[in-house]
Amino acid sequence: MWIHATIERVTRGPTPHGSERDRLDRLLATARRVAESLDLDTVLTSIVTDATALLGADSGDMLLWDRERDVLRVVAVANFPPEMVGFELAFGEGLSSQAILARRTIQVDRYETYEHRATALEHYEFGAVLCAPLIVQGTAIGAINVHAHALQAGFPGDGADLLAAFAGHAAIALDHARRYENEVRLGRDLALMNRDLTRSLAVQQRLAEAVLSDAGPVGIAEVLASHLDRRVVIQDHLHRPIAGAAPDGSEDWRRLLDAGGPDRPPIATAVRVGPDVVGHLLLSSDADLGPTDRALVDVATTGVALEFAKERAAAEVEERLRGEAATDLLTGAFATEETIAARTARVGYDLGEPRDVMVVHVQDEPQLHGLLQLVRERLTSRAPRSIAVVHAGAIVVLAGARRGAVADARALAEDLVTALEGAVGTDRVTVAISDRCTRPDDYAPAYLRAREALDLMLRLGRTGVIGSTELGPYALLLKASSRGDLQAFADRSLQPIVEHDRTRGGELLTTLRAYLEEDRVQRRVAERCVIHVNTVVYRIRRIEELLKVDLGDPATVFDLTLAIRIRDLLGDSARLRA
Repeated sequence: MWIHATIERVTRGPTPHGSERDRLDRLLATARRVAESLDLDTVLTSIVTDATALLGADSGDMLLWDRERDVLRVVAVANFPPEMVGFELAFGEGLSSQAILARRTIQVDRYETYEHRATALEHYEFGAVLCAPLIVQGTAIGAINVHAHALQAGFPGDGADLLAAFAGHAAIALDHARRYENEVRLGRDLALMNRDLTRSLAVQQRLAEAVLSDAGPVGIAEVLASHLDRRVVIQDHLHRPIAGAAPDGSEDWRRLLDAGGPDRPPIATAVRVGPDVVGHLLLSSDADLGPTDRALVDVATTGVALEFAKERAAAEVEERLRGEAATDLLTGAFATEETIAARTARVGYDLGEPRDVMVVHVQDEPQLHGLLQLVRERLTSRAPRSIAVVHAGAIVVLAGARRGAVADARALAEDLVTALEGAVGTDRVTVAISDRCTRPDDYAPAYLRAREALDLMLRLGRTGVIGSTELGPYALLLKASSRGDLQAFADRSLQPIVEHDRTRGGELLTTLRAYLEEDRVQRRVAERCVIHVNTVVYRIRRIEELLKVDLGDPATVFDLTLAIRIRDLLGDSARLRA
C-alpha cells in the first residue's frame, strides 16, 4: 500500500501532465518486472536504470549489506562500467551506510564536501547524491543511490519520494527472490532427503534379509559395499578378518588390512554384544560419511552384532554339549560304548580315531577358558583332529593320532607348554600324558592315570611334561612319601658318586643310569655311553666302592633305580626331562 501512496504522491503537483504520465508508466513498468521476473540481477539493474533515468541522474547503483563481513557490495549499476558490480566498501564509509543506519532517504548536494564520503569513489566526481535505504520486513538490508554530475544543481523536489518508491520495488524484488530461493532449496533438500530415506530403507531391508537368511557377516559386508560404494571388512575381537567385500566384487577389500598401504586409515566401528566388544567393522575412508550413510553403518553394525551373538550362543550350546559328552567319556558315565560313540559323534567327536589323553594344569589360573582357546588354536596346526575341554579344573586334551602310527605325544605336549607359558609365564604349566585310547572304555582309566601323575607332579612342585607310565612301579612309593623324605633318600643313596662327578669331572652317575636301564648288560652300556667295556667294568667297580653296595643285589638295584627317578623329578632342572 505504501508504494501506491508513494506513486500517488510523486504524480501530484505542478509537473506537466505528460511528465506525470511518464513517471507513472515508468513506476508501473518497474512494478510489473518485479512481480513477473525471477531473474534478480535483471530486475535490480532495471530498477537502478529506471530510477536514474526518471530522476535525471547521470548514474546509479545499488548496494547490499553483507552483515557477516560487514561490507557493502555493489549488485547493480546504471551508467557505470560493468566491473563496478561486485565492488565493496567497508560498512560505515559513504552515504549508503548513513542511509541504512538512519533508515531514511538522504540527499547530499555536494558529495565532495560530505563528511562521510567514500574516498574510493572520489575519482567519479559526484555532485549531488540521493540515497534511499532498502527495507525488508523492518530491516535495512542495503541502499539505492543516484548521482548527479558535478555541475548539475541537484534533483527534483519529489526526488526523495521517487527514489524511495524504487527502493521499495527493489526490497520487494529481493524479498521475492530470497523466498523463491528458500523454496527451491527446501524442495531440493526434501527431494534429497526423500531419495536418501528411500535408499536407506531399501538398504536396511537388504541388511535385515541378510541377517534373517543366515547370510552371515559376508552377506552384510556385500550389502554395505554395494550401497555405500566402499570397501568393507568385518573382523573379530582380535582384529582377524572374517568377512570382506568390495563394490566391484573383487578382493580389493584386503587393502584395508594393509597397515603400510597408500590408503587413508579406514573408518572403524566397534561391534558390541552387551558391554563386550566382539568385533570391528572397517570402511574405506574415500570420503566422509553423511548422516544417512552413518545410520546405515549403525544398522549394519547391529546386524553384525546379531550374527556374532548367534555364533556365540551356538558356540556356548555346542561347548556345553561337548563338555557334557567329554565328562561322561572321561568318567565312564555311559551305558554302552555304542551310545557314547553316537552321542559324541553328534557334537563332532569321532571316537573311532585313536587319541592320547593329556591333562594340562596351569598354576594359579582359575579362568581357563581363555587359555582353552589358545590350546585349541595350537592343536589346529599340530593335531587338527584333537579335542580340548575344561574338566575338573584342568584342560583335558584328547589328541588325535593316526591309527597304527606312533604319535609324538610328548612333542605335542611340550609345544602346548611353550604356547601356554608364553601367555602366563614360565614354570607354571604341567602336562601329564596317559596311554593311547582306541575305544570308549579306554578313556576313563587313561584319564585317571594321567590325573594321578599330574597330582604327583603338583605335590612335588614340578612343572613340564610327564608320562603316566614313566614312573612305573615307583609311582605308589612316590605318592606315599613327602618331598623332603624323597629328597633325603635320593641324596643318601647317590651323594657319593654325585660328589665324585662334581669334583673330578667324572661320569659315574651317567654310567650307573645306563647300567640300570640296560639291565646291567655291560656291552650295551659301553655302546650307549660310547666307551670301552673295560671302562664300564672299572666305573661299576668304583661306584660299588663309593656307595658300599653290591650291584648284583636286586634290592640294591631297586633302591638305586628309585633314587635316580627321584633325582630326575626333584633335581636342579626346573623342567622334567625324558
